[in-house]
Amino acid sequence: MDMKAGLFQQQTLKLAMTKELTQAITLLQYSSIELAAFIQQQAIENPIIEIKDRPYNQRTTRKIIKSSGHVKKENPIDYISIESESIQNVLRTQIAYLKVSSNIKRIAEYVIEMMDDNGYLTATTNEISDQLSVNNPLIIDYVIELIQGLEPAGVGARNLQECLLLQLKRLPTRLPLAEKIIEDYFQSFADKSWTTISKEINVPMSDIQKVLDIIQTFNPKPGTQFQREAPVYIIPDLKVEMENDRCFLTVNDEYTPTIFLNKDLIKNTSANDVSAQAYLEEKKNQYEWLIKSLEQRKITLYNVMNVIISIQKEFFIKGPQFLKPLTMKIVADELGIHESTVSRAVKQKYVQTPYGVFEMKYFFRSGLQSNYEGDASSLEVKEKLKLLIDHENKNKPLSDQGIVDILEKENGIIVSRRTISKYRDQLGIPGSSKRKRFD
Repeated sequence: MDMKAGLFQQQTLKLAMTKELTQAITLLQYSSIELAAFIQQQAIENPIIEIKDRPYNQRTTRKIIKSSGHVKKENPIDYISIESESIQNVLRTQIAYLKVSSNIKRIAEYVIEMMDDNGYLTATTNEISDQLSVNNPLIIDYVIELIQGLEPAGVGARNLQECLLLQLKRLPTRLPLAEKIIEDYFQSFADKSWTTISKEINVPMSDIQKVLDIIQTFNPKPGTQFQREAPVYIIPDLKVEMENDRCFLTVNDEYTPTIFLNKDLIKNTSANDVSAQAYLEEKKNQYEWLIKSLEQRKITLYNVMNVIISIQKEFFIKGPQFLKPLTMKIVADELGIHESTVSRAVKQKYVQTPYGVFEMKYFFRSGLQSNYEGDASSLEVKEKLKLLIDHENKNKPLSDQGIVDILEKENGIIVSRRTISKYRDQLGIPGSSKRKRFD
C-alpha cells in the first residue's frame, strides 16, 4: 500500500464550549443558595456589578399552603434542618460526669472515637490496648463496659447480638427467656428457625413470638438518632398554589440578590483611557451575559415545572398518592430541549406545594404496566404493597406471588414477582416466612 504525503482539507462541525455557555449550564444546576453565593462572588470579581439584597424584614415570612388548605405564615428558619449532636459528643458529655480517674476518661474518649455512627465499636480490645500501649487488656474491657452503661442503651456493642443483649439487660424487669434466646440461639432466632429453639428449650412458639415483639421495640442502631451533618438549608425555588383546582406557578427569586450596573464607576472613568475603557467593556459584557444566564435559568425552571404540573395535576389537587409515572425524556420532548437540560434544571431544586416542600426529582417516577390506567407508578405499587402487608393475616402472611395475584385481580396492575420482592426489600419488609406470627 502506497502512503503518499499530501495536504488534505477536511470540513468538520464542532461546537465550542465557550466560557459563557459553561456559565449558563452551571447556573442552571445551582441551588438557590449556591446561586446567591455565586452572584456575591461575581460582584467581588467584577467592579461594575452592584448587588442589592431584599431587606430582611421583607422576607422573614412567606405564604405556605398546608395540606389542610389553610394559609399559614412561617419563618424561613423552618426550612433549616438543625444539626444534631454526634453520638461521640453525647457519650463524651456523659463520661465527663463519671467519677473515674482521668486516665480512664482518656481511654474512654479514645474508645468513643473508635465507634461508628451507628454506635458500634469497630475495634477489638487488643487493638485498642496496642494503640494506647495499655499492658492490661482488662482495663480496656472495663472501659468498654463503662461506655455500654451509658445512654442510649445498646451503645458500644461490637455487633447486633450484643447490642440487643445490652438493651434487654436494661429493661426494668429482666426477661431470662429473651436473654437466653438472643445469647444462645441468635442466628436461628433471626432466621425464624424457631422449631429447633422451641424443642431445645421446651417453650411454645407463642413465647418466642413474644420475645420477637419485645426485640422489635429496640433500636438496632442506637447511634443513628444522632448525626454529624451540617445544617441543610432548603429554599423552595418554585411555588405552586391552588385555587379552585387551578394551579398557579411562580419562581421564588426573593432570596436571589438583584444585580445592576455601577454607573458611577463607568461615568467617572476617563473616555481617553483606552485600557480602562477596554477593561470596562469586557466587564460589561460579563455583566450582560450574567443577566441573560439568570433570566434563562428562571425561564427553564418555570417551563420544566409547568410541564410537570400539567402531567401531575392530580397530585396537586388530590395528593401524593395520585403521582403518575413521568420521565425526564417526556418533559424534554414536550419542551424541545435536551434531557440533560431537564436533569440539570431539577437538580437540588425544591418546590413548595399544598402538601409540603418536595424536591423536583420527586415528580419523576418509573412506570409499570397496568390493565386499566395504562401505567402505575412504582411509588403507587409500593404503597399498595405496604398496605396489603399491613392488613394481611399475620398467621398466614402473603407470599410475593400472592401479592402479584392480588394486585392484578383487584387493581389491574401487572407486575412480576421479582419486582415485588425488590420493592419489599427496598421498604425493609422481610419475606413471608419471617413475617409469620405464632400467637
